[in-house]
Amino acid sequence: MVVRPRGQSPSIPEIAGAPPELSSASTTHTSFVHRIVRELPPLIIFAVGYALAYKYVKFFTSSSPAPLWFPDSVLLCAFLLVPRKRWAWYALVALPIRFMDPDAPAWFLFATYVNDCLKAMLSAYLLRRLLPGSLRLNTLRQLGIYIGIAGAFTPLLSAIGGAATRLALGTPFWKSLYQWFMGDATAALVLTPTLLYWCMGDWRELKLRKLQFLTLLAGLAGVLAFTFFIPHPGDVPVLLYAPVPFLILAATTCKPIGASTAISLVALIAMLSTVIGKGPFVTSYLHHSVLSMQLFLIVTAPPMLFVAVLIEERRAVERDLKRSRASLRQNYERIHDLAGKLLHAQEDERRRIARELHDDIGQRLALLAVMTTRLCHGFSPQMENERALAQSLIVDVQNLNSDIHTLSHQLHSTALQHMGLEVALKGLCTAIARQHQIVVDFHSNGISGLHRDVDLCLFRVAQEALNNAVRHGAAKQIEVSLSKSAQLLSMKVKDEGVGFDPVRVSNGLGLVSMRERLRFVGGDVIVKSAAGSGAEITAQVPLRESD
Repeated sequence: MVVRPRGQSPSIPEIAGAPPELSSASTTHTSFVHRIVRELPPLIIFAVGYALAYKYVKFFTSSSPAPLWFPDSVLLCAFLLVPRKRWAWYALVALPIRFMDPDAPAWFLFATYVNDCLKAMLSAYLLRRLLPGSLRLNTLRQLGIYIGIAGAFTPLLSAIGGAATRLALGTPFWKSLYQWFMGDATAALVLTPTLLYWCMGDWRELKLRKLQFLTLLAGLAGVLAFTFFIPHPGDVPVLLYAPVPFLILAATTCKPIGASTAISLVALIAMLSTVIGKGPFVTSYLHHSVLSMQLFLIVTAPPMLFVAVLIEERRAVERDLKRSRASLRQNYERIHDLAGKLLHAQEDERRRIARELHDDIGQRLALLAVMTTRLCHGFSPQMENERALAQSLIVDVQNLNSDIHTLSHQLHSTALQHMGLEVALKGLCTAIARQHQIVVDFHSNGISGLHRDVDLCLFRVAQEALNNAVRHGAAKQIEVSLSKSAQLLSMKVKDEGVGFDPVRVSNGLGLVSMRERLRFVGGDVIVKSAAGSGAEITAQVPLRESD
């Protein structure tokens, strides 16, 4: 038994004897209703916009056709903004609106309706196929493909079909062809981008520069009013250049949506002034239809859009570059921090191993040497061979203990920790000279009180440089100098060995290790060498106030 709260009505499946098909039908019906409610507002908005666009073109006659076919812009925008499976709904909504014209034959209205729908569907299909994703017209590639398809290819195909249709009404084919093509192409270049930008939500980008955009439109409207509505003596074609500075300003400062909106404003005011018999296009409009106005708009619109999109592309590249630089800087800081942690971990591990070698292995070897000495003293005079073997073993153990002691000090210098860099370097030079039987001179002007990280860095760099000079440079004479100025601490290791080519070995592990250690303390390394002329390695560290 189902227990439900008091006052709640039972659902259909809970009604006794309700079949499963009834529940499924109810669910399907509810889903259909929700879908209709969701899809109805966009269809209503489209119907209102399409009806207003169609009513606008009815201000013109067949002898004086509209400079641009506004309904095509509304229909193409709808097909570009909605999924392909919903195109049929918008096409059906447009059908009764096209039959609002009582003067044209019904077959002609239906033929032009089919022509316009097929043109819009073909344009939308090709644009979506060639430009997957959202068509925002914010790149030169998108804008170029859009102009090629929606501004040239499909208007030409539509004009051929439309001219053939109007031929049946007695209109010459070629005249109908160019009028149809110019009207469709002008609408695609002037009005459609504006509708797309606003419907795609690009208006949000104007919020930060709203005052600038509104001021620009107000100035442009004033110039257009002066150009198209105020009478001027004679034919003054130069007046058509008056809006150009405002169009350039819109293209360079207000993004593509600002440029396209300004162009559409010019087109609408130019057409309105022509309808009421004012403006520079009146004479041309009467004698040459609307060709001069269409050419003016076609010549003006694409360059302005290209400039706006090019600037927007450059700004997008600059933003991406700025983000990449910030990301690179963060990664560098992260790597720098990681390198510092690795160096500290390495030093900690060296300190631990050195302590183990000195306190454990070294003590065991010392004890082994003592026990072996006692064993040697316990041999009888007749056991000379055993005594000689034991003495040889004692020497080996002592040498091993000495090597471990040296290795322990190389891993971790107690002199550096307790007495500073100068004493540690002097001891290192002495140990290298004694170990390899060479001459290592050390010079310093009494440097002390350095930061622990600087001490450790320069000591490790000196270790690496001395080992390279002995092992790879076969140097017999090495000079190490440590100097300090007001702002710089410098350590130089110079040898007279075989030298090397710095370019070929610049990525060697030794030099890379030196650079990383010095970079961690803000320093740098300078390498001077040539084959057969020795090498000179200089490590420089800027001094801090505490040093």
